[in-house]
This record gives sequence, structure tokens and C-alpha cells, in this order.
Amino acid sequence: MVTIREWMNNKTILITGGAGFFGKVLTEKLLRTCPGVKRIYLIIRPKRGKTPQERWNEISKDVLFETVLADTPDIMDQKVTVLDGDMSLINLGLGQEIIEELKNTVNIIFHSAATVRFNDPLHIAFLSNTRGTLEMCKLASETNNLEVFVHVSTAYCNHNLMKTCFEEKIYDPCQDWRTILKLIETENPVVMNTISYKILQDHPNTYTFSKSLGEKIVEEYSCKFPTVIARPPVVVGIFRSPNPGWTDNLNGIFGITTAGCKGVMRVLKAKEECCLDYIPVDVAINALIVSGWEKATGENKELSIYNCSYSNLLPIFSLKALYELGSEMNKKECTLDNDIWYPFLFFATNDIYFNLLFYIFQVIPAVFLDSILFLTNEKRRLIKLNIKIYQAVQALVAFTTKTIKFDNKKYQALWNKLSQDEAEIFPMRPPSDFKWKEIILILHKGVKKYILKENLEDEEYHRKKLMRWAVFLGINP
Repeated sequence: MVTIREWMNNKTILITGGAGFFGKVLTEKLLRTCPGVKRIYLIIRPKRGKTPQERWNEISKDVLFETVLADTPDIMDQKVTVLDGDMSLINLGLGQEIIEELKNTVNIIFHSAATVRFNDPLHIAFLSNTRGTLEMCKLASETNNLEVFVHVSTAYCNHNLMKTCFEEKIYDPCQDWRTILKLIETENPVVMNTISYKILQDHPNTYTFSKSLGEKIVEEYSCKFPTVIARPPVVVGIFRSPNPGWTDNLNGIFGITTAGCKGVMRVLKAKEECCLDYIPVDVAINALIVSGWEKATGENKELSIYNCSYSNLLPIFSLKALYELGSEMNKKECTLDNDIWYPFLFFATNDIYFNLLFYIFQVIPAVFLDSILFLTNEKRRLIKLNIKIYQAVQALVAFTTKTIKFDNKKYQALWNKLSQDEAEIFPMRPPSDFKWKEIILILHKGVKKYILKENLEDEEYHRKKLMRWAVFLGINP
């Protein structure tokens, strides 16, 4: 069987969401490990007054690309083409000339673009995640030399169903995507958002709703081209390469531990025993590449769905245990700069109890500190920050109060199709000496370095400052 790198030789690849978390890591991985790739097209939308090319020029200067640029300084000019597009628009916002070029040249499509904000209005989430997927499938069906279409979904897209374990199959969505499309395109967005709670039914947010409809569209088009749906759970920073700990966001427990260790979050609406499923982004990217290779070069051309999950293979930690582990690391091994308050976190599920705790431990301190900032002519920011924290906590409730498991037999079978050499280049199997503590420390340091931009060498200073907080409050650290 042809190897992954052999398969990638002279291939033209289209990646949607080129400026997103997945898009950046996927592009870097392909450039670094598959030198035979002919060209990578990235669909990127304009943002905050910057053109797609300007955005990519900034992104490509990130430390993420240091290794590949050190080996081939001009590789971006040689192999990367940025396209000015928008997933929420008809024809992806691309001109007809570009569309024809893609139809005639593209061999592999990785559709990773999505708006991942849970509180996006219905019409925004639907146009980007659902109709955007429809437009991508239309393009794929007209692409002359397409070998595989890899659609990035989420393991939690069927969270509305009253299940504790999800299989690697398509579940019928609660609404017909054609009906919702007609409503979105004809009705006033204000009206749609007003009635969105009825449309969503039991979906916790517009993100899972729009992604579930997107999967149904992909299933319907899968008879036209070889197709894979990859369902990663909560995606966190890089575990192995090229930069252990690298991330550009605070997804999952690391958003909670970071906010807690920085002293700005003290109350969480969650069950202490609830467990979430995590996957490092580099492992998730390997899953996309390997599943695409297997589908394109294998005999089975029917739709394949993979739950890229590890919760049934590794030790499972509850939210409380993970927070406590992260907090302990923060005190002893990688201390974040904290000028706000000594870290602690209350868990609550009852609405009245949660709101009471939030008012006492979040709102009152925020008002007090902002008053001090006002009197000293400094910018007030704590009240606004706590509004965002409250909204984020409420948006996560569906996932922090219910443990979900995922069947992953097909995903595990995918590992065994790799040779030993390629399994080292595109690792997906958990290491035999897996230790959560080591991985969490790597990711915790990554947040400190890449998100907070704090110097790792200043840990001792920050640790002493944290201990002063403990002494001041009479806490035994």
C-alpha cells in the first residue's frame, strides 16, 4: 500500500479555515512532513480591516512555523496560496475564475472551517457551519480529480440526544437542513434568533446544532466522492511536535485552570465528577491526514466516520481532579503571574447556589477592584471580564454537567493500518507510558508561554508572589 508521503506527492490540497486552530496546525504539518505536496490553497476571510493575505503573513510568522521555515525559508511562497473567501457566503465568497481553478486542480479537501462560538446567533452559526458545508460539498462534487473529502465535525454534535455513548455513525438531526436553510435565507435574522430556542430543541447551543446538520449534508453528498467525517472531542494544545504546548486558544479544562490560576475565576457551574474527552491538536491533525489517506488509497469508498476519542483508553480525570492537578502544578512547577487573588474554585450545579456564589466571589470583588482602578485613573476591566466569564460558564453547562463517552472501534482500527515509520511521523496511538501529569504540565507551560506571553524563567518570582497571597489570607499552600 502506498505510504502517506508517497500519496501526498504532487497533490494539490484545499484547506478551509486556514487561519483557524486546525487550519494552521494542518498546514504546518503537511509542509513539514510531506515535502512532495505541490500546492496548498487556504480559504481565509478578511477580518478587522486585514485582507486574507495580510492575516496569513502574520500567522506564518508564528513560532508554530519556525521549524519548517528554518528548513525552507521560502516554502510559503512556493506552496501556499491564500484565497479570499468566506464560508458564510454563496460559492464560499470565491470568484468564478478561482472556483474553476480549484475544480481543475484540487485532489484533497480538508474542510475544517467553522465558527466555534457557542453563543453565536442561529443565522451566523448556520450560514458558516451548515450552509458553508453545503457550498463545500457542491464544490467537491464538481471537482474533477478529487481523491478524498475530509470533513471536521465534533464528537459533541449530537449532544441533544439523551445518550451516554455515541457510535461512529450519522444520527438523524432534530431538523431538516433544507427547511432551516429556507427560513434563514428568507426570514429576518432577528425573528430567527427569537424563535431559535424552538428550532434548536434540545441542542445546548447553535454550534452543536449547526454541526449536526452539516454532518447530514456530508452524508447525502458522500455518494459523489470518497468522504471521511472526523469527530474530535475537546481539542487542546500540541503534545509532541513541532512545539510542545503550543496553542492559540483556551479550550476545555485549560481555560478553566488558567482563569482559576490567574485568580479571575472562582465559581464554575459544573459537576465535580463530570469528565470531558480531550485530544491534542497535533494528534487530531494526524487523524485527519491518516483517515484521508486510508479512504483515498483503500478499497472502501463508502462514508467513514471516526470518533477521535481516547476516554475509554486512558485514565479519566474528573473536572475537579483536573483542576486540582493543574492548580498544584501552578503552585509548584509552572506558576502563572497572578495579581488578583489566591486560586480557588467552587463547583455548583444549582442555579440559585451558583448565582449566589458568583455574586459573592466574582461580582463583588470585580466592582471593588474596578473602583480602585477608577480612583487611580487605570482602565477598568474586571466587571467586563466577569460578564464574559459568566457567559462562558453558562455556555459550557451542557458539557460540564454530563459525562459522554464515544465508541471508537473504527478509529482504533485506523491506527493499525500505518507502518511503524509512518506511525512515528503521524502518531495517533496513546503512548504506552502515558502520564496525564506530564501532558498537563506541557500544556500548562504552553498556555503560559504562547497565550499569556509570560516568561517561563520568571516562575520563581511569580511563585513567591503566590505564596505571599497565601500568607496574607492565612492559607496553607
